Amino acid sequence: MRSFTNGEGGAGELLKVAYPLILSTASHTIMQFINRVFLAHYSPDALAACVPAGILSFTFLCFFMGTATYTNAFVSQYYGRGKAASVSVAVWQGVWLALASGLVLLLFTPLGYYIIDHSGHEAAVRALERPYFAILNSFAGFPVLNTALAAFFIGRGKTKVAMAVNIAGNALCLLLSWLLIFGAGPFPEMGIRGAGFAAAAGQILMTGIYLGLIFSAYNRRRYRTFRLVGVHGDMFARLVKYGAPNGVGFFLDVASFAAFIFIIGGIDKVSLAASNIIASINMLAFMPVIGLGLATLTLVGKYIGMKKPDVAMRVACCSAGLAGVYALGLGFLFVAVPGLFINIFGTGNSAEYAEILARSRPLMKVLAVFIFFDAIAIIFSDALRGAGDTLFQMIGASAAAWLLFVPGVWYITHRAGGELIFAWAWGGFYVFLLAVFFTLRFRSGLWRKIDILKG
Repeated sequence: MRSFTNGEGGAGELLKVAYPLILSTASHTIMQFINRVFLAHYSPDALAACVPAGILSFTFLCFFMGTATYTNAFVSQYYGRGKAASVSVAVWQGVWLALASGLVLLLFTPLGYYIIDHSGHEAAVRALERPYFAILNSFAGFPVLNTALAAFFIGRGKTKVAMAVNIAGNALCLLLSWLLIFGAGPFPEMGIRGAGFAAAAGQILMTGIYLGLIFSAYNRRRYRTFRLVGVHGDMFARLVKYGAPNGVGFFLDVASFAAFIFIIGGIDKVSLAASNIIASINMLAFMPVIGLGLATLTLVGKYIGMKKPDVAMRVACCSAGLAGVYALGLGFLFVAVPGLFINIFGTGNSAEYAEILARSRPLMKVLAVFIFFDAIAIIFSDALRGAGDTLFQMIGASAAAWLLFVPGVWYITHRAGGELIFAWAWGGFYVFLLAVFFTLRFRSGLWRKIDILKG
């Protein structure tokens, strides 16, 4: 019998693919986390504004990003079948989709302003949310484009390339954030606007590096990356067929969390800032799991392409085990030493900061439970995506988000006393249901009947 670590689909192979993606997503998480710490030290209003405006921008782009992400599944399955030319064709369909998305997203700016203006947030917070959202949304096509370009490497298991590119982009963003938020040296003090422009600069750098690598002499010769740039109608249609449900599901999932943040913002500014701290710590917790999930998607797709569904099943189970152990360890720290994470956002010297931090600490116990079930849900969700089972996933996850999670949060905040801890506890129950739902679906094996390469 194969051990948990050895053999095809074991933890050893999974970690070999996953650790660069974990480091990549960790670098992005650390960058965003430190940016929010910068903004927390800049002003309480900037801290309160950055998460709602940022997640609103991300909500708008995540349909396109979710669809473009599915390029990974095509690349991994074509690579598993040894079809080099089809790998390039698949990548360019994702690129064309991304370019179109950048133009569409610009049209969403007035809608974003409308949502912010009617959010119920305090006027000082809304005044910062508007410009931050506008900057992020203006450059939103670049994250989608980088998702498609990265698939050329991630789908083939070349995850160290994506790691290096992401670290370079995030390092530039972090440096520029410090310079532009506070106005160091010759750079102007721009506050939250500086954080927005820094994020855009990091994404643009990543695009330039990816294009340079994809058009290298080796890749032009081996994968015909330059000759196959055009639109391929049949493959583009299949990308949309399987990727769009993934994009819709991703959009509705992120939109539900955005609604959660905006609903909590209606309680008061202190509750919003405290919730933003917990959301930022949660981001720090689950982003490495996102990297592990992407590795799961890649290997599940690869082994399905090689017609080895039992190995694909093993990949998902090993990945869920690793994610669960990680989440349990981090959850223990959240309960045992919550101040280690909370106090990063301020010293509590002012009365306003002291209240924000005091309201945040009890939520860490809820977050410890939240991250465990969220980790399991992420892994099996990505395993289903790698197998092509996107439609069922979209329907189930969207129903849970919009028929249960969002209405429940609204009821808690508007009819049941508005306690912040109960709102986050309801979120924990929601991710528990997702974990059960995706686990049972994958273990049912119904995805074995799907073949995305045949349309």
